[in-house]
Amino acid sequence: MRQSISISLAILLLTYFGGVCGVAATPIQREQQSVQPLTNQTVLILAKSDLPAVAVTIPRGTVVELETAYRISSQEIEPGEAISFKVVNPVRVGEKTVIAIGAIATGRVVRASRGGHFGRAGRLVWTMETVNAVDDSRVPIQATGRRVGDSKGAKVATKIVVTGALLWPIAPVALLHGFKRGENAYLAQGHRFEVAVSADSIVRLGSVQ
Repeated sequence: MRQSISISLAILLLTYFGGVCGVAATPIQREQQSVQPLTNQTVLILAKSDLPAVAVTIPRGTVVELETAYRISSQEIEPGEAISFKVVNPVRVGEKTVIAIGAIATGRVVRASRGGHFGRAGRLVWTMETVNAVDDSRVPIQATGRRVGDSKGAKVATKIVVTGALLWPIAPVALLHGFKRGENAYLAQGHRFEVAVSADSIVRLGSVQ
């Protein structure tokens, strides 16, 4: 009799504590399931987030080589409009890249006139403003560019004089030559030129530059 009571009590205790342990283990199991594995990418992100930026100065006068990103015509653009260029070669200070290939440089149109009557040539004048560094800051640059279209003024004037002298009765017809227009000025896509950094500029680099 006593032996059967002991067995029954043991079974009851095991059932009770087993249930408690099961209930207690459930939150732990859930917590373990919610924890994501630590990947190499996560480690790199955490490591970089704690690294201070390195300040590098781009000296005034540093040369930057650019090219036109698209065709620019004096007939299709207005004074005051911004125009874009791309960096051709990376700019480095020591071993650090401070301006990358393909970075955008911005200029501003100062003058834009289309070709006119009597062979007057079109003109395009622009000035450079900034170029984007690797930290997205804008580095000031300086340069002024000019383009002049083909002028036919001398040819038109000669035709008018000759026609007027030899064919005086129809001299007014010579004025029709004045409607011949000069050509517009334009920059071809991919045209390369150099500009210079106009002031010492600080660029903040991460560990990857």
